[in-house]
Amino acid sequence: MIPTFVFVHGSGSSGHSWSVTQREMTWRGYRTLAIDLPGRGAGFTTAYHEQDLETFAAEPSAMSGLTADDFTRAVIDAVRRVRHHGPVVLVAHSFGGLPVTAAANAISELIDRVVYIAAQCPVDRAPGEYPALPAWSSSALFPAMAPVLVGDPSRQGFVRVNWRGADRDQRDALRKAISGELTEEEFLQVVVTSQPDEVFWLSGQEWDLRADKDSWGRIPRTFVRLTEDRSMPLAAQDLYIAEGDALTPDNPFDVRDLASSHAGFFRRPAELAGILDDLSVRAGAGSR
Repeated sequence: MIPTFVFVHGSGSSGHSWSVTQREMTWRGYRTLAIDLPGRGAGFTTAYHEQDLETFAAEPSAMSGLTADDFTRAVIDAVRRVRHHGPVVLVAHSFGGLPVTAAANAISELIDRVVYIAAQCPVDRAPGEYPALPAWSSSALFPAMAPVLVGDPSRQGFVRVNWRGADRDQRDALRKAISGELTEEEFLQVVVTSQPDEVFWLSGQEWDLRADKDSWGRIPRTFVRLTEDRSMPLAAQDLYIAEGDALTPDNPFDVRDLASSHAGFFRRPAELAGILDDLSVRAGAGSR
């Protein structure tokens, strides 16, 4: 049977990011669903658009009250609904790997394959411990984002990013960190839809979403390495792969390489769609 691909976006993003990928997959004959994780749209206020920074900095955020369970439940609900139509391939990008891993722990019997696209897949540690490891040390994302952060995430309980307030040099640093192959004009299209507010997942044990050997570990899985990624370095991607393989050596990751930055593939989806097509249940690679 032809599977449904359920796409889960990364941090600071929404289901909209998958629109071009979905069109490519539809042309190839697949059903797709791109979900919005909870709180999408938080921070899109008049103060943000008018760059009233004093008001923007003081505004509360819906993200501060959200938990890992809220994010995981959104993925589980989507999988349960589309499962009525046949096999499900769950696809995560970046931060989206956290609720996807938790959902796979909970409902492994409903998922035919999990695909991580430079996505976080914690096995040996809590998610927030990984960015402090040497494998992440070359990431250009954190220094590029520092000038446009608003407030103190550890105090606020959420992350607030003033994407619209970045000057040309700051935008260029962000572009190189996130999607270096895009032109400045193409990157502006990314910035305009980027979410100002995000959950502060680095804090609290409630975000300890490690892969479970007996549930997550039974699902066929693929890791798409983004070889030009300057946000999640290849060493960090390889660490997630190595830990997952060590957890379930009889069910290792199927590893694919994609010559892309952390988010550039969204604008040029043909190669990713080819990988997903090859992995589909229709091709027999994901059936269980």
